Amino acid sequence: MKSLICNNPVMSAITINIVTLILFIYAISSRAYGFTMFIILVGAVNRTIIDNGLNIDKHKRLIIFISFFLMITLFLAYSTYINNVRHL
Repeated sequence: MKSLICNNPVMSAITINIVTLILFIYAISSRAYGFTMFIILVGAVNRTIIDNGLNIDKHKRLIIFISFFLMITLFLAYSTYINNVRHL
């Protein structure tokens, strides 16, 4: 598993971020707000992928960071939207 993640770091990081975003959206829809604390773990996994990945240059590192921050932004926007809809 580690060799798969380290050999193709950009695709694995983007896949992890997309799966995590889907899980976060499901958790917010199910009112399971405690699940959102795992975002720290996902950040640590992304950092580990950047540190241990093969052939990581500035461009690939930037793609991984952008996908992580895009995931956080979409999660916050969705949770704010759901919070506003529920309180109407």
